[in-house]
Amino acid sequence: MEMMFARTARNMLRIVMMIVILNICRETMADVDENEMFIDYRFQNLTSFATTDLPQDAASDIVYLSLRGNDLKRIHNDLSQLPNLERLILSENPQLTFPIDGSPFLKSRSLIDLDCESCDVKVIYSGSLRRLPLLETLRLPNNGIRMIGKRAFQHNPNMQVLDLRQNKLTTMPSTILVGLHKMKLLDLSDNRDLAPQKDQPFLESNSLKVLKCNNCGFSTTEVITFSKLYNLKEFHLAGNRHLVAPCLLPFQAPLRKNPMKIITDCKRCMKRKFLPENN
Repeated sequence: MEMMFARTARNMLRIVMMIVILNICRETMADVDENEMFIDYRFQNLTSFATTDLPQDAASDIVYLSLRGNDLKRIHNDLSQLPNLERLILSENPQLTFPIDGSPFLKSRSLIDLDCESCDVKVIYSGSLRRLPLLETLRLPNNGIRMIGKRAFQHNPNMQVLDLRQNKLTTMPSTILVGLHKMKLLDLSDNRDLAPQKDQPFLESNSLKVLKCNNCGFSTTEVITFSKLYNLKEFHLAGNRHLVAPCLLPFQAPLRKNPMKIITDCKRCMKRKFLPENN
């Protein structure tokens, strides 16, 4: 009986908290999804944001927070008051960037998905993401990123999807994915001057399945270029129009077990010359 009463009391408290946050967010013009605790502050002309701006009695229930399309210049980085926050949308805040001193951009023990498309990130420092241990998906397209620290993702062992399209990268640290054993997709497309360095592997990973380098600066490759991508299944190279490929694939032993699919502008030629006959 006591357990049933306690459970009923908790449910009633949760309902009251949701009513409170609904009323407050109506006053502030934020949209709320009652079922998933989706808090939407899109296009509100905000210049700053802190978790204290949210109703504290309901903050623990927020799972999804969108601040897209504002004019944020800064965001308070401690998200500990949002213990269940899983997805944060910061896209289209054109002045928002990672701290230039290399300190953590955000601190959260629950965040899984971070979207910072079309912001002002120029460098991903080794410490920028170190306080996001559960991060699985990171989207940073169209930011003008020029450099990524060699250990930028060393504190994000759950990383699976990394979107770095439409930036200004010219090279990548080859070991940047080492230790990311769940990595599935890396998209580097539309980094127009990005190309592998001579006599060095482009990237090293034992888990990456899909690599997209469409519309990059690839002109030639060597035997060593992709030899360290042991689990690669798809490699997208469309738009690298001057590509000459003496060897695009890893060494032959793993290829016989896990043939890799190459998607390029000259797919038929690549298939005839470089892929196993049974693929």
